[in-house]
Amino acid sequence: MNKLMKCKFGSHLYGLDTPDSDVDYKGIYLPTLDQLLLGSVPKSISTSTGNNGSKNGAGDIDREYFTLARFVDLACQGQTVAIDMLHCQDPIITSPDWEFLKSRRTSFHTRNLNAFVGYVKRQASKYGIKG
Repeated sequence: MNKLMKCKFGSHLYGLDTPDSDVDYKGIYLPTLDQLLLGSVPKSISTSTGNNGSKNGAGDIDREYFTLARFVDLACQGQTVAIDMLHCQDPIITSPDWEFLKSRRTSFHTRNLNAFVGYVKRQASKYGIKG
């Protein structure tokens, strides 16, 4: 996988991690020529060391890599995952292509808050029930 960018995400990105926190990574990759020619490019690739039946904890690692096309689509929609990635200060992996996108990150800022409001509603519903 040709990675253009990789960063810590979630609580580690925001400096809110605790000793019990899992580690989340997000990144961007370029699909292979074979994937492109065969039309078999997944929009994202996700892996997790955690158990599907329980909440992740210390030592668990989640990874999600978006194709460049999917990432740009998410950024154009104003999705928080893409905007947060564009503002990551210390990526683990970087590339000239990533630096180009990052230098133009304000082009993805929008006044259309539908994506953000949807995210907030999902989080409030999810954690409101747990609370």
